[in-house]
Amino acid sequence: MRLLKIFFLYFVLIIYSLEILLFLSIPNEQKSMIKIHEERIKIAKQNNLKIDLRSPDQFYLAQKKKNKNLDPKFLYAKPFSTFEVFKDAKKNNTLIPFRGPINKLSISCAEDLTYNLYNNDKYGFKNSNKIYEKKINSILLGDSYAEGLCVFNDEDIAGNLNRENIATVNFGVTGTGPLISLAILKEFGEHLNPKNTFYLYFEGNDLDDLNFEKKEENLIKYLKPNFKENYINRYDEIELFLEIAKKESENKIKNIKNLDASQIDQKSSIENFKSHFKDIIEINNLKNIIRFSILRQQKQTYDLNLFYSIIEKMNYETKKWNGNYFFVYVPTWSRYFTKYTSEDATIKLKEEIIKKLVDKKIKIIDLTEYFDNSEDIKKYFPLGYIGHYNARGYSKIAEIIKENIN
Repeated sequence: MRLLKIFFLYFVLIIYSLEILLFLSIPNEQKSMIKIHEERIKIAKQNNLKIDLRSPDQFYLAQKKKNKNLDPKFLYAKPFSTFEVFKDAKKNNTLIPFRGPINKLSISCAEDLTYNLYNNDKYGFKNSNKIYEKKINSILLGDSYAEGLCVFNDEDIAGNLNRENIATVNFGVTGTGPLISLAILKEFGEHLNPKNTFYLYFEGNDLDDLNFEKKEENLIKYLKPNFKENYINRYDEIELFLEIAKKESENKIKNIKNLDASQIDQKSSIENFKSHFKDIIEINNLKNIIRFSILRQQKQTYDLNLFYSIIEKMNYETKKWNGNYFFVYVPTWSRYFTKYTSEDATIKLKEEIIKKLVDKKIKIIDLTEYFDNSEDIKKYFPLGYIGHYNARGYSKIAEIIKENIN
């Protein structure tokens, strides 16, 4: 019995020693993520950059007083599924907008510690209405990376392509997965008949977003042949929805205790520190290696068969008007600057996903082939730190996509 206890103690000691060694081996960028906001401020001050420490809610309320054309954003994404207007629409089987507001401005995020204002078009997407006066060459589908989160309209991928006289519509919607992209393609693609359709797959969370989307009955219907809701001709309903969503958003904003961003992140830093400590106690680094590198448990976590079906459906829909469909593989920040995290689950699926789609004769643009060979990958991210791509990063992606445009 005594030997058994000694063996158990040694086993626990070895396990936690391994976990601590794994934690010590993670990149400094990952360790600094327990104080993301403070790290951003530090970087910005070192570079003498102008910064805005207001929270998004504080910034919105201040800007709303100056600009009546500013409205809160709405996205057909999980965070907005708690809205009463969203629940009512599902209950009554009425339309839920993909994105909003319509013909208004909305605010961006501030990963470089400055806020931007977006133009939203007559359909609620991040475009100027003037784009629809042109013969469309390309459309972009996907989440925040397609949308170009945190940068001005003319700095995102579509903005860069439009400057090259490649008429491109940005149908990106932050926080969404491939089912929303398929729905947008079916509702708007045939109407525009673009030569090229680019779906930007973000390896960081698109499969997680699909886990939410596949539970939405009205979205899963888009896998059926010829199914669509005729969004383009039902914008009176969508405007009504967005007006109610606006009031609900503004009520939430006004009722939130308006701490500034530094105070909010100070709280989140403490929580993140606790999270790191909890990771060690729960040996999460070691468990992630076993789960995702050895046992490959991501196969049980994600519905890959549904994912492949959606991509094939996008390709099929595009070919209806003789268009070219491209699957664009977008790497996450974590691929380059973190280790042993839950994001390894999707990062380690890359080779399988690429191979499967190549076998299905889907055209692939793998951005990791370009970013992996970059001498200074940080230059493509805001402040050279964690976040979405910056204007330079989106410009690089537009350059790569341009090489594949007919």
